[in-house]
Amino acid sequence: MLFPAMANCWPTGQRTFDSNLCGLAASARVDARIKELTMAKLTIKDLQQMKHDGKKIAVAVVYEYQMAKICERAGADLLSVGDSLGRVFLGLPHTDDFTIDDMLPFAKAVACAAERAVVNVDMPTATCNAGPKAVAAAALRIKNEVGADMTKVDIRQQEEALFDDVRAVVETGLPVYPQIGFPAGAGSTIHGSKADHEHMLKWAHRLEDAGAVALDLTSVTPEIYADVCKSVKIPVLGGQTGPEADGRIYVSYGLVGYQAATIDRAGAPSTAKFIFDQMKAAIDAVHSGHWKAGH
Repeated sequence: MLFPAMANCWPTGQRTFDSNLCGLAASARVDARIKELTMAKLTIKDLQQMKHDGKKIAVAVVYEYQMAKICERAGADLLSVGDSLGRVFLGLPHTDDFTIDDMLPFAKAVACAAERAVVNVDMPTATCNAGPKAVAAAALRIKNEVGADMTKVDIRQQEEALFDDVRAVVETGLPVYPQIGFPAGAGSTIHGSKADHEHMLKWAHRLEDAGAVALDLTSVTPEIYADVCKSVKIPVLGGQTGPEADGRIYVSYGLVGYQAATIDRAGAPSTAKFIFDQMKAAIDAVHSGHWKAGH
């Protein structure tokens, strides 16, 4: 039986018969879910159809092969290679220090891992700021060298430049996924004034008309998320949103507490603490001269 503990849900006299039924039903549900998650690779049109059907889109930000495999197995519909990896994985002091040459090896690893999920590759901030010609050249590299399904372009403080970059990517044939809204992060302000509301609606429509296939909307109120979602046909996703949006973005490493800074942080998941404890025990054994042979 798949879930033995579920046999305890019924009185003793019914337990054998009912627990077998429970096991069969649970097994069937798991088999159906496995079949769903191992079907043919999703496309951007599939994500757009999910919005149309009222199904929510799960997005995982990943930087490398193993986390991509884990998140896809967990059911992520979209794997997004975030340019935050420059700070998180490469230790660069600023996002602007991260280049397209830095991005491509990580993007290739994630694309290699993905069997079902759509793959997005963030356009590095420095490239976005370099203008449409640089953006188009980078988009072609992401398309041809990585085989990604789309790229995210983000210049939230320079909207006309963002529009020009989006058009440049569209002309390369690589689908584009602009990020709009306001700066996100610790201590950032959530915007929700009437002017903000109207501005986000205008930009969402303008970018959809320009050829955007999805939008990443940041640092706005639930009301703005809801209204933007209703007003455009393409999926609207976000990292701070609730169910009013078409989907939620999770930075996988933050969600599981992978960063070394979480080792001493109580009250939150810390994969880093697990790794630290395992490595500390092994290293201490070596230093003491009492380690065991084998792997």
